[in-house]
Amino acid sequence: MVSDSPSRGRESAVLADRLSVFSITLFVIYGGGVVATAIPLRPLDTLWQLRVSSALISAAAIPLVGLGLLHLAAYLDPANAALERRRDSLARWAVLAVLGFLLLIPVQAYASWSTVTTARARLTTQLTSANRNFALIREAINDATSLEDLKARLQALESPELGIRFQDLGLPLPETQRQMLIRLNELEEQVKARIKAPPPEAIENVATNALRVMATSLIYALAFAIAAQRRGREVPLLVEVLTMWSVRQQSRQNRRGTPAAIEEDYFAQLAPPEDDPPPSP
Repeated sequence: MVSDSPSRGRESAVLADRLSVFSITLFVIYGGGVVATAIPLRPLDTLWQLRVSSALISAAAIPLVGLGLLHLAAYLDPANAALERRRDSLARWAVLAVLGFLLLIPVQAYASWSTVTTARARLTTQLTSANRNFALIREAINDATSLEDLKARLQALESPELGIRFQDLGLPLPETQRQMLIRLNELEEQVKARIKAPPPEAIENVATNALRVMATSLIYALAFAIAAQRRGREVPLLVEVLTMWSVRQQSRQNRRGTPAAIEEDYFAQLAPPEDDPPPSP
């Protein structure tokens, strides 16, 4: 049994080194994937924000497993000072990961809201522009005093995307105007049919995905908080936060007093004051 102890210690040290290498490899894989997704950097682009948020969350289990392996490696080889320093360093970096995942919650909410708002604003702009163009062309057709005047007015307002151009078919001005207005109405219906609001299913999908990402971000923030540890602290970040919250709640209750004491004071205030006892002879 005595001879097995050094051998088992060496095996634990070798396993700890392998787990440490595995953990670093997982961190590199995760970081490389996120960097590849984030390039080129467009932090003000809503689609970029959604894409990077999705990349950060979809593969967040990789660094979480890596951090867990590093803690396990340090536990298996407590005599390895370099491994312990690496674990403590990454545990402190994990605090930033906690803050990052918490920050993703409002970022995801804003990006999703901005996507829907931008789509609706684009729809409104397209409809306004189309209505203005059709109104100008309709006015030019109705106000023309001759075929030459009609041709000049349409050339001044020519919109290639609408396909309204003057064509001299040898017809008098009223008939030419009537046919062009019919064509204009047909084109107006076609254009407005192409400009459609986002379907409710699309908006629902955006909202559902946003809620899923925000919930996942919160879960990963709590998970990393278990392995994170601030400098100079002996407990994980999550335990530290819960302890601080519990102490604050207890302190608040102590300041307010217990419910029984409050009830006793209340009835004491309602009762009339007792007379002083008569002096003894």
